Amino acid sequence: MPKLPLAVLRSAINKKVRIRLKDNSSYEGQLIALDEYMNVVLSDTVELDENLNPKVRWGVTLIRGNNILWVEIIED
Repeated sequence: MPKLPLAVLRSAINKKVRIRLKDNSSYEGQLIALDEYMNVVLSDTVELDENLNPKVRWGVTLIRGNNILWVEIIED
């Protein structure tokens, strides 16, 4: 049975995620909220460079859903 993307993301609340945006920038942080438009709020957000190394620390960040290319749930 296929899983709906929003259902998978809702199950990932309070987990670490990596998000790639349409402009090829990447962010990692703890997923703390999302809505039906896939707007997400991350805490402890870190912008990553091309090699996925930390570049800038942003803290709490809102990312609009229409800018998201993909979301990866990071299993620790």
